[in-house]
Amino acid sequence: MTQPIGSAANRARAFWVPAVLFLCAAVLVLNPLPFVSPVVPASPIAAWVTDPTPVERPKLRPEYTVAVFDYRCSDCHRIIPSPAETDRRLTQHREIELVHGINTRCFNCHHRTNRDAFADDAGDEIPWDQPQRLCAKCHGPVYRDWQHGSHGRTNGYWDSAQGPQTRRKCIECHNPHRPTFRPMHPAPGPNTLRMGPQDHSAHAEVHDPLRLKRTAGHHGEPAAHQ
Repeated sequence: MTQPIGSAANRARAFWVPAVLFLCAAVLVLNPLPFVSPVVPASPIAAWVTDPTPVERPKLRPEYTVAVFDYRCSDCHRIIPSPAETDRRLTQHREIELVHGINTRCFNCHHRTNRDAFADDAGDEIPWDQPQRLCAKCHGPVYRDWQHGSHGRTNGYWDSAQGPQTRRKCIECHNPHRPTFRPMHPAPGPNTLRMGPQDHSAHAEVHDPLRLKRTAGHHGEPAAHQ
């Protein structure tokens, strides 16, 4: 007697459907081919990298803080005469480390009689809140760059119609007594899908698709190939 075709198909379906479902469940549980994301893990970034505050936080007024008290510079210097020019160490302001090129005297910058002001080349007073005018005495080109926005930092709006712009003054980035930046730990290098991990060690072969590869030309001259 011939077996119905439908019953054979039903038996095959009853076997293969659970088998396929069991296989899918096994793949999900065992995960033999784990997904590898092409996105690289995030690099840890130090807080100072994204810190929008100035490097230095000076007082733009002639005040000196002792413990919890603030004094104007003239409060003491009005009654205590300053010593003559000397190489001896300061008896006050010992926290100051003066490493500023040939400026080895306080009076290179500070006014001799009015400690609430700086001094220009003619000996006239420069207001305490205008330190950039003092820096311009020696750093003319940098001062001009600062005026035009190519040196230093601008805060505010690019469109002046939307709001004001402010320029950070010199001593908000540079310590006036030691203006050279101290060594800082560099931020992590770029790590993108296109460039891949960047090894910046001295003898590493850097994978940088944006770098021009130079090879020898016909006459020994280096030729640039993009």
